[in-house]
Amino acid sequence: MNFELFLARRLSSSKLNRNYYSGPIISICICAITISIIIMIISIGTTNGLKIAIKNTINQTESDLLISKLYEKNIFSPIKIDTNIISQIKKIDGIINFHAVINKPTIISVEDKIEGIIIKGIDTTYKSQLIKNHIITGKYFDKIDKNEIIISENQAKKLKLNVGESCILNFLTQNNNLKKRKFHVCGIFKMENETFNNNYAYSKIESIKKINKWQNNEVSNYEIELNKKSNYNQIIEKINSLIDYDLVVQSMQSRFPSIFNWINLFEKNMFFILTIMSIICLINMTNALLILVLERIKMIGVLKSYGCSNYSILKIFLYNSWKITIKGIIIGNIIGVIICLIQEKTQIIKLDSASYFVNYLPIYLDISLILFMNIITFLIIQISIILPYFIIKNITPSNILKIN
Repeated sequence: MNFELFLARRLSSSKLNRNYYSGPIISICICAITISIIIMIISIGTTNGLKIAIKNTINQTESDLLISKLYEKNIFSPIKIDTNIISQIKKIDGIINFHAVINKPTIISVEDKIEGIIIKGIDTTYKSQLIKNHIITGKYFDKIDKNEIIISENQAKKLKLNVGESCILNFLTQNNNLKKRKFHVCGIFKMENETFNNNYAYSKIESIKKINKWQNNEVSNYEIELNKKSNYNQIIEKINSLIDYDLVVQSMQSRFPSIFNWINLFEKNMFFILTIMSIICLINMTNALLILVLERIKMIGVLKSYGCSNYSILKIFLYNSWKITIKGIIIGNIIGVIICLIQEKTQIIKLDSASYFVNYLPIYLDISLILFMNIITFLIIQISIILPYFIIKNITPSNILKIN
């Protein structure tokens, strides 16, 4: 057996440590590493969970790219893109879907109750499966030509509207006149995005075009869905080279900068927590090793008198450091993952959906990131051997023998 490893095992024996201060200090060090690892794993899980949940919530109601007017003059002026240009855009590698959309402000009135919303006129291919999955009552649009609307659960409660009932939509015309149209509620949806739930409703794009008296190629904007592995900037450049100068392509990040800056802040907070926890582990391990070395000064002197090198003696304490670190990391990982899995399954910790876009604390355990965190933490903790090394280096057998 390796001589240094044998001595390290003897030193870490609970029986030998019983009469020394190092015993409880080592236990405290293991606890500190365990707690730090637990906090790190929870931090990684919640940060990634919130990032993914918020992005998914936005993706429910928004698309990756938006083609709109460079300078929005008024809601009554549409945009036009030639059908040949649209065909070229659809052929760009990475584009999955290309949708025409009309957004029109309106006031829904039901008897004495009114509610201001924005009608989103869509075709039958626009996120149809996603919308169907979020319809809690009723159904998606019928194929027959009639005015239908899908409203949110929030709007239905405020207006006391049910599926199958009718409501009046009041539209303002370009001449500041009020145009009223009767719409039938065919479905009620509930999205995770509370802002969308409160302010938007779906209708057929054909119905809104008739109200606006727009041609088939006239819309408010175009929404584009991309393959997640696509190079967004390259696609934006290609589209900009095809469309007119008065139109612009915007990514989701440029349309909602505050949300994505907020998400980036999560990552900064996570790395700050990881750094602080790593420093705590390092300080605790340094203290534990210092006490181990100071308690074993006589043993170090004897080993040096028998010809052991500084490196050989250092390895004894390094093996102890590895054992303490690995034990703390393993226990911390087990407890941390269990806590995250409990939250993932039970959703016991709730959040305000109006502020966080989700109504519970989401968890996503990135195994590769957790593994990387464990390796980096282990390596950082091993820096703690530097200070004990200088003490070992300066110990001479003659000085120890004089003291004793």
